[in-house]
Amino acid sequence: MARPDTSLRIQFNAWLQTVLFVLFCWFATAATALAGGPRWVTGPPYFTTSGAPVVWYTNQPLYFTDPGDLSSTVNHAAADALVAAAAAVWTVPTATLVLSQGGALNEHVSGANAFLGSNGPIFPADVQSSNYLAKQIAVIYDSDGSITDLLLGNGASDPSGCLQNGVTESVDSIVPAGFIQHAILILNGRCTGAAPEQQMQLQYQLMRAFGRVLGLGWSQTNDNVFTDSPQPTFDQAMFWPVMHPIDIICGPYTYQCMPQPFTLRPDDLSALAQLYFIDQGQAGAGKMDSLLNANLFDGHVIFPTGEGMQGVNVVVRRWAQFTLPSAIEDRYTVSSVSGALFRQSNGNPVSGPDSSFAGSQGSQNSSDEGYYLLDRIPMLPGTYQQLVIETEPVNPLYTGQYAVGPYVANTVAPSGSDPVTAYGIFGSYAQPFVDFVTNDAAASCNTTTDGTEATPAAVASQGWWSGLLCGYGHSAWSSLSVKANRSATFEVTAEDEQGFATSAKAMPVIGIWNATDVLGSLPGVAGAGEAFNGEANGMTTLTTTFTQPNQLRIGIADQRGDGRPDFNYEARVLYADSLSPATVSAAGGTITISGMGFRTGNAVTVNGVAATVSSWTANTIVATVPSIHALGSSTALVADVAVTDLSTGGTTVMTQSLSYAAPVPVLSLVSAPSGLVQLSQPAATPFAVKVLNGDGATPVVGEAVTFTATNGSVQFSACGTASCTVSTGANGIASTVVTPMSAGGITLQATGVDGTAIASFTAATRVQTATAIQAVEYIVEGATVEWSPQLSVTDNFASTAGLPVAWQAISGAVSVSPASSQVNSQEMAQTVATAGPLTAGGQAVLSGCAWTNTCASFTTQGVDLADLRLIAVSGAGQIVSASGSLASVVLQVTDTASHPVAGAVVQIYQTVDAWEAACPDRGRCPIAPVLASSQSSAVSDANGFLTVAPQQTSSIAETTNLVAATGTQGFISLALQKQP
Repeated sequence: MARPDTSLRIQFNAWLQTVLFVLFCWFATAATALAGGPRWVTGPPYFTTSGAPVVWYTNQPLYFTDPGDLSSTVNHAAADALVAAAAAVWTVPTATLVLSQGGALNEHVSGANAFLGSNGPIFPADVQSSNYLAKQIAVIYDSDGSITDLLLGNGASDPSGCLQNGVTESVDSIVPAGFIQHAILILNGRCTGAAPEQQMQLQYQLMRAFGRVLGLGWSQTNDNVFTDSPQPTFDQAMFWPVMHPIDIICGPYTYQCMPQPFTLRPDDLSALAQLYFIDQGQAGAGKMDSLLNANLFDGHVIFPTGEGMQGVNVVVRRWAQFTLPSAIEDRYTVSSVSGALFRQSNGNPVSGPDSSFAGSQGSQNSSDEGYYLLDRIPMLPGTYQQLVIETEPVNPLYTGQYAVGPYVANTVAPSGSDPVTAYGIFGSYAQPFVDFVTNDAAASCNTTTDGTEATPAAVASQGWWSGLLCGYGHSAWSSLSVKANRSATFEVTAEDEQGFATSAKAMPVIGIWNATDVLGSLPGVAGAGEAFNGEANGMTTLTTTFTQPNQLRIGIADQRGDGRPDFNYEARVLYADSLSPATVSAAGGTITISGMGFRTGNAVTVNGVAATVSSWTANTIVATVPSIHALGSSTALVADVAVTDLSTGGTTVMTQSLSYAAPVPVLSLVSAPSGLVQLSQPAATPFAVKVLNGDGATPVVGEAVTFTATNGSVQFSACGTASCTVSTGANGIASTVVTPMSAGGITLQATGVDGTAIASFTAATRVQTATAIQAVEYIVEGATVEWSPQLSVTDNFASTAGLPVAWQAISGAVSVSPASSQVNSQEMAQTVATAGPLTAGGQAVLSGCAWTNTCASFTTQGVDLADLRLIAVSGAGQIVSASGSLASVVLQVTDTASHPVAGAVVQIYQTVDAWEAACPDRGRCPIAPVLASSQSSAVSDANGFLTVAPQQTSSIAETTNLVAATGTQGFISLALQKQP
């Protein structure tokens, strides 16, 4: 995948191009020997110089090989050839370095003559660093893996680990003057074998190890070859440096993942020239000036505040003369990390000065803080070229032993957007110097509210505040008063410029001092010297306990001792100071905790038992604390109260801060009648109370409890009277059954020496009913009709659902089926009755009974044919369009009193006439022809209803004449129209 066209992004600066072209001749005469990206850089206190790459004390270091065989498959001669091939790569014309073989070691080094001493490994005398003048680099053939195991641990030489432990390098002598005197290279013979690829892999690893012992650092150039994002081109892979930090694993041999793996890239050659520079006119035999047909480009990456920005990978692409922007190379040629010569670890107030070797790495000169150096950029064909300078972050994977640039413990994301700028015109030996400010970078360095170690600022009253570690070595100081027997959690979260938590900016550390501690001393109370130990992203946390009242001094710094305009942080003190009230009863109660740093969701516990929190602010928490019984105690106690932030793990404890009063016996209600209770009947639920000792568990036996009714009249079965005294039993319970003797509200009371319990209910007479929904069904004389009697069954004390109902015929021509049914959820029961034939005025009676004797009767009565009448319920008077349809007509048969009559036979006559046109002014009106006619009959249902479908013709204008008749008097005539 090709890089996007940047021609539209490039910023041209015609004035700068002109100035640089004029100055290039002056710069060409004074090439510096310093550049970005060496493995080590001198600095105090160990080194006597500052800001210089650590290089070999001689430009012609010699290596000496083990006289033994490398393995059973690689003899001594083959091993020497492998080493020579790996070393030869590093002798190039553009650097003063010449690496060659000086001879052999005095003996084959193995576990027989090398061992681990009290201060490290002990090797034969000629392999030791004290022999550096005679033998600078010792190459050991570890034929059985014993030396690899000695240095890296048992099992390290196993063939399964050859990609990591095929070659081990150790630079064991670097002197304060800034020179390498001695190094050891160990080849793991167990990584060789019959396959030639095994030896090629070892040669590849040895070549990279030679680069390290020569003083070269790792480099990030065309890093998409490693990340595969975007997918790299072949050209980009050809410019991926040999000194990349981490190999690509594409199979069993990593050298196969890199085209031409034994060829140094321009970035490797630039790094060599940086360490072993050949100035103009100083080239010896077989060498050439480092900047012949090449450019050196250096300067600073700067914040808007003027402070140098470290840790930015500066990369360059070339632009050939006389070409359009589209011809800019699609690959980076050389890279340099800004600040590579600057201080690597400055120490901090929390952990003190860095006494390790890393603490002596780099210059303390602020001019080196954002300095970058692209030492040797080879020229494209022609007399000049332009250079496109870009910046990018260092890959976050490149830390520790794989670090690129000055940030070893953790990478730092650049501030602002990455600029893309074209510069030129540069011919051979040109050395332009350009400082540039990153677009949109953090532009403030205001730390006036931070406080100092001598005069710390008071912690914000809410326990939350924001700050900025700006200025190299800057630290922020606050003060806080704490009470005795308290603990607190101090949290500092690194933030980016947008205020989001991040681990790619500051590495906050926290120290707690007594206010009286000597200035400059290490923390006298507690310290968190390792960043990001918290549960949340970017957070460092420190929890500590105070046994005495104290005035504290709190320090916040960067773990590396760094400080930049983009090192924002949010600090928090989670501290519970006091509570009110400080004493509660044995039953618990509501308390208010005062302090700072609280937030919604913080949990409260009392001796580890959860309390119920009802509200939170930054300074208060209101909670209901558990009973003393829930704490597992039966006596008075003083408890710890803790507040915990579940999202960060922060906690603050007030030790021995909440007093619980001694528990006392308590009388409590166990059960009592409630709701509606039947008058003069014993209540189903007894009135019972329990008396327990203060521990909430042990029953009080033999306590007299008096039961009374304070409202209404009752009888207590335990005594047979309206007032009754009962002693608690072995389970601490006193109980009696209650019978209400008066209707209405009843209030009960149980009183003992340890308290009173009250209960109430309503007494009422029980009412059970069975009501016929339709008590009379009318049927025509002589007909037999089925209908469904429905019975409503109610009980004011209970649901009647499921109650059985018995049905039976009482008199007349009637039968029922089924004879028994159940009340449904709507408190209704029904059956099917078959009645008739009956004479006019004749009756048939049936009954439905619930609870055996609560009954309702249903009467079926015969209606004389002469009393039948017809009415239209719906569908009469319809007028629709010819394309429409007439709806059904619903008729009902009734008697003269409008009672619905079932079982009546209704004769139905229909004729359909064509639409009758209007009469003419003169002459006779036209007679509409009859289109259709029909005759039918229907029987009225249990509700007297019957439905008639009008006769009609589809999509024709017409009139349907409908006539219905029943009995001797029932008649109705309807005209239904479909108009054109």
